[in-house]
Amino acid sequence: GWRIDKEPFFKVPTSIINMLKLRGSYGELGNENIGEYQYMATMARNNMSYSFGGETVTGSAITDFVNKNIAWEKKITYNVGVDMAMFNNRLEFSAEWYKNRAKDLLYGVPVPEQAGVANTTVTMNAATMDNSGFEFSATYRNYDHPLKWEVSANLSTLRNRVKSLGFGTDSYIAGAYITVPGHEIGKFYGWKYAGIIRNQADLDRLNAIAAEHGKTTYQQGANIGDCYYEDVNGDGVVDANDQTVLGSGLAKMNFGISARLAYKGFDLSIQTFGALNYHVADDIYNSLNSCYGYANKDVALTDANRWNEDHTEYLSNVPRTYLTNNATLAWNDLFSSRKIQNAAYWKIANVELGYNMPDKWFGGVVTGVRVYVSAQNLYTFTGYKGYNVDYAGGVWTPGYNFCSFPTPRTFMCGLHFTF
Repeated sequence: GWRIDKEPFFKVPTSIINMLKLRGSYGELGNENIGEYQYMATMARNNMSYSFGGETVTGSAITDFVNKNIAWEKKITYNVGVDMAMFNNRLEFSAEWYKNRAKDLLYGVPVPEQAGVANTTVTMNAATMDNSGFEFSATYRNYDHPLKWEVSANLSTLRNRVKSLGFGTDSYIAGAYITVPGHEIGKFYGWKYAGIIRNQADLDRLNAIAAEHGKTTYQQGANIGDCYYEDVNGDGVVDANDQTVLGSGLAKMNFGISARLAYKGFDLSIQTFGALNYHVADDIYNSLNSCYGYANKDVALTDANRWNEDHTEYLSNVPRTYLTNNATLAWNDLFSSRKIQNAAYWKIANVELGYNMPDKWFGGVVTGVRVYVSAQNLYTFTGYKGYNVDYAGGVWTPGYNFCSFPTPRTFMCGLHFTF
């Protein structure tokens, strides 16, 4: 770091700028949490047999390929920033650019079929990924009056890029999530939802597109009331080849706002945080809204199968429901842009109100007596339809909320003192 304000050439009065610092850092950190004994081959007991002299003899053999060179993952961090304090620390500000490179990330690399082993993938230190962005924070405080207050805010951005998957791997697909070198990790991967087939005219229009390409039907087995999707590759039919990247599950911007007020013996503190440009596929919500089979269902599905009086126009915005699927694909349950939610949110994480009692009230028996009430996870402003919006996603599936446990709303009161 370099304290510019300490240099002789810095002539700005300290009453205006009392601290100005440029800083930078570099560091490397290893991650040992890679699993136990992955470098060791194990022998499956009695998994082989052979005939000796007409008698079957059972034996054991190593059938899986293992990576004996597995090592820790590595994280390399760079950052450059500036810190500034003004008006005798009344206003503080910092700005930083950062870049984190994760090297030797572990993931399952495909094993060639001709290797003659049982496992189809082997865990290797193969991937490299960069996270970069900017972080800003500011605090303003005023302690000059009986009502003392302080407000802080922070903002960070994120740009994620996978630099390499190693060993010539062009892409890595984990369910409905795809990772391609040069792009973000774990992007949504599926079909582009285009709407609901409302009437026979809609169905005929789609099938006419198929006919232009010498095909019979646009979506085999689709009926009025079913979802339809974009023909991404332009061959006149919708099938598995029309899956495409649907967006990112990483929040591009995170922020926090907090405030503290104090008046005589009373004090109030509020902490909030949130995320913008953030999208999520919620497993529970999507399962409850499945249009197929018997199971627990969301009450919203009661609006399905709603038609006009002569049964020629499908009116509901919920697709038709089926006991079983007889089409090529389950058109109303395909992972598509319809399954992805805008999960931007702002959470009131903690609110606490307290009162600090004067020591003289207790004649020196106890000191520092404080009573307080607080609320945690008080409210979340969001349009997200799920139990927990600030969950921790998987490395390769950051936008997949798989049954994360809801954060409870907690109310507390307490008494603190020393003696």
